Amino acid sequence: MKNFHPVILLSLCTILAYCCQSGVKNPTNVNQTDNKVIGHKEESKADLRKRSQALAVLDHRIKNDPETYAVIEAGILNYLFVFNGSKISKKEEYVGDWIDFKDDFTYEYGNYGDIKGNGRYHYSMEKTQLVMVDNNDKLNPQEWDIKTGGDVIIMIGTKTYGNNAYQIKLERQPDPPSK
Repeated sequence: MKNFHPVILLSLCTILAYCCQSGVKNPTNVNQTDNKVIGHKEESKADLRKRSQALAVLDHRIKNDPETYAVIEAGILNYLFVFNGSKISKKEEYVGDWIDFKDDFTYEYGNYGDIKGNGRYHYSMEKTQLVMVDNNDKLNPQEWDIKTGGDVIIMIGTKTYGNNAYQIKLERQPDPPSK
């Protein structure tokens, strides 16, 4: 090991760094409109298959686990920070943005008093996993691993629908933010 040449070491580190990044899809055009739908990308025709599969998964999970959980649906979740795979947002970047999961497996999201969109979801307490399908059929479905602690929720994207580069920190509040 004493005779390990620096060029070889640098080459190995470069190869390792490349291999670690190869499984992460770069998010493209996260903010399709001013609604800041986090982790969503516009779908291509090939991605419409993902949407129909996600809707089937959603229906199956709701049928087999028809219970909603307060960990997700209590209160309004306000965005604190978003990591998009390359940088973390500034604190003021998502001020006023929120998402509200309801007990009928639907959700709405918006900014302050404006509702920007909605969709359907299912949260599995056993898997601690959240599946979301927006009603806007041009947006990809999402799957998140959920970590909770008190009134804070961390959403970690998965590879299933390509939002694996994202992590989001949200905080529960009783009401939507106001200006």
